[in-house]
Amino acid sequence: MSLISVEQAADMLGVSRATAYRMANERRIPTVRWMKRGVRVHAEKLQQMIDEAATASICAAGGISEETECPTKETIRPIGGSLSPNQMEKELDALLALPISRRQKH
Repeated sequence: MSLISVEQAADMLGVSRATAYRMANERRIPTVRWMKRGVRVHAEKLQQMIDEAATASICAAGGISEETECPTKETIRPIGGSLSPNQMEKELDALLALPISRRQKH
């Protein structure tokens, strides 16, 4: 466990020194009394608090979903590699759902 000053916590939070002290007094950030010298902040707990708030904010904005599965449930078919041009054409036509045009023999 590492302890940092309230000023360092203010830098991590992007707030002023006075705001950080107010947050410490209101117990909005994880603090501990450091002897008779003042207050120190738990660095790891503060970073965890910042990370959780950032994740919640991004989720609320629709940036990250908690889904682990692809919502379209499409299967990915491998193409390319050793396919001949004719096979690739058929594969692309199937993907685009276009009718396959037959070549006329001369």
